[in-house]
Amino acid sequence: MKVLRTCGTAAAGLLLCLAGTYALVSCGADEGGELGPAQLAGAWQGSGGGRVEFGADGRFEMSGIPRDAVVFSFSEPPPGDGRLSGRGEWELDGGDEKSGTIELLFDAGGSFPDDSEATLLQVKETGEHPVLYFDTNPDKAYGYEVRRVRAG
Repeated sequence: MKVLRTCGTAAAGLLLCLAGTYALVSCGADEGGELGPAQLAGAWQGSGGGRVEFGADGRFEMSGIPRDAVVFSFSEPPPGDGRLSGRGEWELDGGDEKSGTIELLFDAGGSFPDDSEATLLQVKETGEHPVLYFDTNPDKAYGYEVRRVRAG
């Protein structure tokens, strides 16, 4: 009988933990989420002058992004030091109409000696003031952020 009570208590504790985790993940209607191509097109600005511009044609250009803000998929060590610049193609992860992840595929040029580099931007917030981030540190919730620049 004591074993059943202990198992029941453990199961109840597990359910409470899972419910708490779900509540934390789903907090804030604008946190996380997905964006589509029309919502990405345009300029995004970060602290210290970092900038990423997404074209409606699937091309991007970035400049002034801190070197330590970007984790690359292939280089060890990664290109450059200080601030990075480059251009290439962007696509929504999974090829979907909307995604919470944007893949950047770099062309040779700028800070990149060849076209073998790729990195990811994640959606931090959607809504009226969307925010993207380069996820670089597993101990932090978010990395270097860029915010949508409003025209006018």
